[in-house]
Amino acid sequence: MDRWPWTLSNEKAWPASGTTLKTGLTQLLARAAASGIEVAWNDAPGVRVSSSAFTSRARVEAITADLTGSEITIDGARLAHADDAWIPDPHHDEVVSRTPGVIDDLRLRADPVAVNGRELRAELAVTHAPVEWVVVRKDGRLLGSAAPGRDAERRVAGTFRFSMSQEDIAELALSLAQSRMKDASRWTASLSKLKLAVVPKGENRFVMTAGGAGKVFFLPMSARIGLDLEVSPDGTVTIHRATAASRSLLSKLLLLPLRPQLRELAGKTERLGDDTLAVTDLALDAADGRLTVTGRVQAR
Repeated sequence: MDRWPWTLSNEKAWPASGTTLKTGLTQLLARAAASGIEVAWNDAPGVRVSSSAFTSRARVEAITADLTGSEITIDGARLAHADDAWIPDPHHDEVVSRTPGVIDDLRLRADPVAVNGRELRAELAVTHAPVEWVVVRKDGRLLGSAAPGRDAERRVAGTFRFSMSQEDIAELALSLAQSRMKDASRWTASLSKLKLAVVPKGENRFVMTAGGAGKVFFLPMSARIGLDLEVSPDGTVTIHRATAASRSLLSKLLLLPLRPQLRELAGKTERLGDDTLAVTDLALDAADGRLTVTGRVQAR
């Protein structure tokens, strides 16, 4: 069996052993460099897979991907043009077989990791994650893949945390946008500045302002978008008010068609999660110039 993509001699070779899963996941991350995401592991713990010899291969005890201390470089232009057609996809490729399984403990950790030179701290921990080990036929080959599964007991639960300096979020977004715009629009448009500010307004209430400056052809442009948000512990986000403004007369004229759409956002509520997974204990902290989002996920 090849490691990645997992090319199978027959459909019974899937699910694979823990060692094969670990090697394949590590090679998948390495192959991401061709799509514009390069990982320098440094002294990061890396990928670990634990699988008991006394249980079915469909049950994996633990998968941990710990990137703490690593450096990730993202090329926005290469990422936008990445060709992922080679990746086996149960939604589009011919499905040969499905085997229900479970990952008892799934953890993704980056505490911290440098993304394009900007510090990011993130962690996701999920217990009892249902999974379907799927064999697909693609270009005449049998390939092993996986898809989210379902469990009648619905015991899946987990926690997540994301934390990053607001200034670093803006700088990271700016670097990705600049590389993408340079590739797509050449000299017709450019972005030279991007700022983000999230300020607490009250309990669970925040004012988020995003502003940018750049050029379209040779004309300087600038604008600010403001959102008055309420983030509730039950996983709902409500927009109480949305505005757009600019000091530039030309930018103000270009923003006119956008303002009716922003007014329509007032009072709009979106609930995070889906029909099978709920987000609870959602909290946003904007203290000390950082933006930290924490919460829990629970099967409905």
